Amino acid sequence: MSPSRHAARNSDPAFPAARASCCVTGQSGGILALHSQAPHRAPFGGGVDVRINPFVSLFAASLISFLPVHAMAQTTDSSAVSVRERERPELDPMGTRLGAFTLNATLDLDVTSTDNLFATSTGEVDDIIYTVAPSARLASGWSRHSLALEAGAAFRSHEDFSSEDVDTHYLRGVGRLDIGSNTALHGSARYAHDFTPRYDPDSLVGAPTEFDRTDASIGVSHRFARMGIRADAFTSEREYDGAAASRDFTQNGLRGRLDVELSPRITAFASGSIDERDYDNSPASNSEGRSLLVGAAFQGNLLRGEISAGQFERDYDGFDSIDGLAVAGRVEWSVTPLTTVTVDAVRSADDNVGIASGFPYVSMEYGARVDHELLRNVILTAAVRSGERDYEGADRDDEYMRYEVGADYILNRRVALRARYSRDDVDSSVPSRNFDLEAVTVGLSLRL
Repeated sequence: MSPSRHAARNSDPAFPAARASCCVTGQSGGILALHSQAPHRAPFGGGVDVRINPFVSLFAASLISFLPVHAMAQTTDSSAVSVRERERPELDPMGTRLGAFTLNATLDLDVTSTDNLFATSTGEVDDIIYTVAPSARLASGWSRHSLALEAGAAFRSHEDFSSEDVDTHYLRGVGRLDIGSNTALHGSARYAHDFTPRYDPDSLVGAPTEFDRTDASIGVSHRFARMGIRADAFTSEREYDGAAASRDFTQNGLRGRLDVELSPRITAFASGSIDERDYDNSPASNSEGRSLLVGAAFQGNLLRGEISAGQFERDYDGFDSIDGLAVAGRVEWSVTPLTTVTVDAVRSADDNVGIASGFPYVSMEYGARVDHELLRNVILTAAVRSGERDYEGADRDDEYMRYEVGADYILNRRVALRARYSRDDVDSSVPSRNFDLEAVTVGLSLRL
């Protein structure tokens, strides 16, 4: 795996189960993140995903136990590797060696045309958005321990509406200290200046909202003969600008996970978390959350992924408590060596009380994505995602669907091109939140 692709993978949560927790911190990225620097963020947030019953993921995962030996041997690798994670030695950027570290850097240049800049139900306005997004990652190559530093920024400018221009940036550090052969200490810290765009379902109508985000965690992991255990303490803080200051909060919590290896391909696990969230300017939104999930992770020649289910609860000072079924799953199926199908689903209590509604909600998202390697240096992608939000204590429900198709053309180690088309359909019981939005993006990546 190339250093740049490895960096992108490591920036995601370690396990899908974390996404179903009532205690997940932070704001999700775009609904469909085909590229980490895509300038268009979809409403509602989430991972990547067709309107598929979430139990399809569970069914697909169970197949790993029944696949015949000859089916397992269809690929030469010992485990499934997705199209986008596959190493391409002749095309992957090599980075620059700096002593025991490797520096990888990228400059993304994007142009996006949107037909509904303000995400309104009537009177749509189009515009063109220009984005310049540099990023870099410095990672150690030690045989023991590890340290990685990441930084990046995105500068967005609009052709017609400069009032919508927003600049964002982030800095992140991740480290591991090995203590003996089976025990390690883990730590991470991240600061970011980000924004919620107009089409965010809980932003104030009329303007993008900027905020500062700080996250940190420290933990320990230990490996037994066929078992592994990990525990982390984490803290998170959000500070919003202007009228959105009611959304400011500080969160502290603990999370843990126990893994039991049932076979070389299948691992059972249980994970849990507790947290306390305090809102600086909205005491009624203060809450305590708990979650517990059990599931299985699997790794085969054709299928790999993780599925889990359990219970989440969140008790608010000024609202009714929320509890229910928590679900998290992600399965990758290598249909052929050139095609990967990914399905995922998640159900949880959201990590923020909606600023527009003033009420907490439960969200359910599920979908699918197909990546196909047309040529060694040409990757085609099609994806669709569906979801809904059920607001507690308010007469509001949101349903949404997102479609996206795209292509990546890797010219060489240093240059890659991309194109994306996306469409968002949002149907809300609040008329002002209904909208359709189409966007086309073309971009260029310059890679070190």
